[in-house]
Amino acid sequence: MHLWFQEEDDSSLRFGYRVSDVLFRGQSEFQTVDVIETEAYGRMLLIDGLVMITERDEFVYHEMIAHVPALLHNKPEKVVVIGGGDGGTVRELLKHPEIKEVVLCEIDGLVVDTAKKYFPQTAACLSDPRVSVKIADGIAYLKDHQPDSLDLVIIDSTDPIGPGEGLFTKDFYKSVARALKSDGLMVCQSESPWYEENIHQRIQNNLSAGFAHTKPYVGCVPTYPRGLWSWTMAAQYEINPENYSCERFNKLPTEDFQYLNEALMLACFALPNFFKRKLGLK
Repeated sequence: MHLWFQEEDDSSLRFGYRVSDVLFRGQSEFQTVDVIETEAYGRMLLIDGLVMITERDEFVYHEMIAHVPALLHNKPEKVVVIGGGDGGTVRELLKHPEIKEVVLCEIDGLVVDTAKKYFPQTAACLSDPRVSVKIADGIAYLKDHQPDSLDLVIIDSTDPIGPGEGLFTKDFYKSVARALKSDGLMVCQSESPWYEENIHQRIQNNLSAGFAHTKPYVGCVPTYPRGLWSWTMAAQYEINPENYSCERFNKLPTEDFQYLNEALMLACFALPNFFKRKLGLK
């Protein structure tokens, strides 16, 4: 008899992974945190029974949420990552020599501790001298942050339920906008394009409370529900993907990249028609 983990996307869809071992089970004041060993994707981090990262495909999510906005900003120096306690987003940001300071603000210390023990390939970077780890509420942290002081804010959150729900609200996005400099950029994970239209419209409407312009992009993460995932950048100015720094991209250790390349820096902004319709784009 085989042990299987199943993630239920809705009442009609489940995604299953054969499990060879259960390595950790924990409960914080916010959520459950589990680490399992799967035959197909290696170690898998679960929060409240939902897949966060796996050893074999985490690079897609982390490369896309970090490098795309970093290369579209003229000179990112000060960055705040909200959530992302596994450390993967910070790992990718540190590949940019222009970045002088990264603050990781994660609400749940258990996530950080678990990642350090079971996912050193993502969490080892958290000891870098450019990184400060704050175990705190990201909503309160940005609400009280010095205005006009940040170049990038990356919202590496869970789904808009439980502890992550407040990271998708109008008030929160207004706080992010206040903390950013005039040329600053924000990026958030914005769920699967296959999700219901009302989910995406709510995210876009809430973003517009803080930002004048948004720009969604997509990538394939096989262990996220339905395989295709989206991120959305936001700024007070129109975001032109063609303005990314090709020169800086070519100076990065791109031999370490497993997903992102120069062609994808533009191609990821080419949205499927069904997704554009959900977003009300032409």
